[in-house]
Amino acid sequence: MVTIGVVVLFVIIFGAIAGSMSDAGRTPGILGLIVFGALIGALKAIWKKPKKEENKDDKDNTSVLQK
Repeated sequence: MVTIGVVVLFVIIFGAIAGSMSDAGRTPGILGLIVFGALIGALKAIWKKPKKEENKDDKDNTSVLQK
């Protein structure tokens, strides 16, 4: 549900930027890239998996550096 909201917000903001730039006869340029980067960052943050906490008393740890 949040992903859909982020994508809809992106379309609205990008449409506003593109509409205002086209009135001036220009392309969205750097502002469009910034908004697109924000979309990618937001989607990564939403779908990021939490890190597993390591058990410090784990007896199966066979790391060479800890031997």
